[in-house]
Amino acid sequence: MLDENLPAFFLKQAADGVKHHYAFNLSYHGSDPEPAYLLQHADPASPSPEHKNCYAAALFDAFNPDVLFGEVLARPQWTQPTLSQEDIRRNGGVPPPPQPILPREFTVQLYNPDQQILCSVKEGKWGSSDTYEFSMPETSFRAPSASMIDRSQSDPATLPVTPKINFSWRKESKLGKDLTCFMTGKSTDTEKKKSRRDPDIAIALWRSLRELTIYEPNLSRVDIEDPKGLEVVLLLSAVVIKDLYFSSRDHMAELFNITSAPPRKLSAGGRRVSNPAQTPLLNGSPNPITSHPPPPQAPHGTSFQQQRPQNMSSAPPPMPDPRAAWELEAETARLRAQAEAESRAAASARRTREKANEAAAKALQKQMENEEREARRKQAEVNRETERLRKKYGV
Repeated sequence: MLDENLPAFFLKQAADGVKHHYAFNLSYHGSDPEPAYLLQHADPASPSPEHKNCYAAALFDAFNPDVLFGEVLARPQWTQPTLSQEDIRRNGGVPPPPQPILPREFTVQLYNPDQQILCSVKEGKWGSSDTYEFSMPETSFRAPSASMIDRSQSDPATLPVTPKINFSWRKESKLGKDLTCFMTGKSTDTEKKKSRRDPDIAIALWRSLRELTIYEPNLSRVDIEDPKGLEVVLLLSAVVIKDLYFSSRDHMAELFNITSAPPRKLSAGGRRVSNPAQTPLLNGSPNPITSHPPPPQAPHGTSFQQQRPQNMSSAPPPMPDPRAAWELEAETARLRAQAEAESRAAASARRTREKANEAAAKALQKQMENEEREARRKQAEVNRETERLRKKYGV
């Protein structure tokens, strides 16, 4: 622990023993860690297609699991299908399945007020480590007003003209895994060079990928109206960075709940699919964790409580998943090949049956010809014997 007087969140396995459930325990001013948040991932054992080919994490209240603070839904990009005929032939006539690629950004969805925080991965230069940058608006809540015009306006968090504060997660060393979150400035800053603007302010430390310490004295220098939202974004972004960008590439199938396709003996080709665009969380696609219908919004004037937004009925349908599209095409090719094989087998059986019938007909015809020839021979013998007797006895 950096300092026992600072608020520190410890990532632990949840008490319920479920593998994909975790808990953030908070320690403040040297107190014993107590549950503060529940972290849930998509159930990898679920047969629902909504839980496949995606990474999902949601942060709930520790004492009221119905209160959802924020969630992340990240979908991988996919490799282009190969054009090598050797690989296609080795895979049974269809291109090999597309392989997942880590996304270069993810979105943290906050509720009450609803806002989306985009966290982008910036590649390091000259041997430096990657950084993970995001921005939060200075003003998130509408000012109380009795005017209907003021109530009909959008939240300040969704307006593009609202000033935003920039943050960045950075690695402390090249070989270490500790991350530090800095406030790097505002969107309204005129000075872009580091030598001319104020130094970055450290606000959080993610140590050993399981302990998040917030530099509380520096938060007074962060002019933000929603510190609770900043806390949720720090926790979720730290967990997502740990899971996506600090885990082994060999575990990507398990990370995104990608089911391995069984080998198939195919003879038909599949359609090529390209990398999909980044799918935002509120595009009409159900979330793998909170896919059940959301409760209605609380009326104005009630106690503050995070509520899940209702899905918009006018939202466009979700984009098809490349992996699912490949599996569909592979299954279509398998069924087509199976139908062709059955058709060839039926044609072969029909030809064999026709040949057998033709051979049986020839054998029957030959037998009839032999019987007719034998009958004519016997009749000829009868006629000769009759003629001999007639000549002998003079009849």
